[in-house]
Amino acid sequence: MNKHRKRYSASCAISEIACVNLGGFEQRIALEGKRADAPVVLFLHGGPGFPPPFCVGARGLFPDITDRFIAVYWDQYGSGINHAKIDDSFTTAHFVAMTEDLLAYLKRRFPTQKLYLFAISWGSALAAYAARSAPDLLDGVCAAGQIVLPPMLSDKAFEAVARSRAPEKVKRAVAEMANTPQPTEKQIALLSKTMRKYTAAYGKKDKKSGVENPMKGIFASRDYRFSDKIACFVNGYRHNKSLLQELSTIDLRDTLAGVRVPYHIFGGDGDLVTCVDEAEELVAAADNRLLTVTVLQGEGHIPSAAVTKEIFGCLSDMAGI
Repeated sequence: MNKHRKRYSASCAISEIACVNLGGFEQRIALEGKRADAPVVLFLHGGPGFPPPFCVGARGLFPDITDRFIAVYWDQYGSGINHAKIDDSFTTAHFVAMTEDLLAYLKRRFPTQKLYLFAISWGSALAAYAARSAPDLLDGVCAAGQIVLPPMLSDKAFEAVARSRAPEKVKRAVAEMANTPQPTEKQIALLSKTMRKYTAAYGKKDKKSGVENPMKGIFASRDYRFSDKIACFVNGYRHNKSLLQELSTIDLRDTLAGVRVPYHIFGGDGDLVTCVDEAEELVAAADNRLLTVTVLQGEGHIPSAAVTKEIFGCLSDMAGI
């Protein structure tokens, strides 16, 4: 941790690692904010099992955020500082319960402050369920790459692969998935790899993202042991099949349509992982003023630094700061 980062964390009213019991598992979270009375934002990362950039190792890295909010960084169970084996007995419901436990903890600790979620990709599924089941614990949600229907399995994604420079053998294998009711884990892995390599589904190759920039800082974090740093990428989710199988059939339309807290979706027009078209159709049909969507031109699935800035502008407006 460099001197400037260490000085910044020391200047914060709150900058600590806390131990909490979430879903029956002892876990560690990081909290940091310049002011003790600031609104609170909990980050729900993607993956499953990919904590960066807003992870426990990020203390001192995002002063633009922590000058305005108390940031709560949680490496979801099985990854990062909370790495452990995630076997096939784990379901999405387990992680929703952990999310709700964490929200309840934060509400008890900061009873007079507003509490928000910033969710990315897989984290947006947890956010949707939590916003529907525990609205009394939340004041609003901003989600990037919102999951509405099964990720990567849209017609647009298959068409993009067909038009890409992927080898014909790979294209044929991917095309077979279009008529498969429930693709296997191996098929999903192939599709993800192909989209990442041959399309701009995750973001433009020449565009620096909000994920790439702070990686050096995360690896320099004194809050992480070496094994924690590795577990941000290679962790207990490696052999889990149950969560991906659930994602391959997920349908969050009814869940999102009935949210009772302000819920704003940000989606890139180039995102083929979670197509923003699905979110637009949902919002148009839902007749719920609390549910809104912003389409971001030229953006993919992974939020860029510019997208992150826009989302925090939205959260600041929600919080009135």
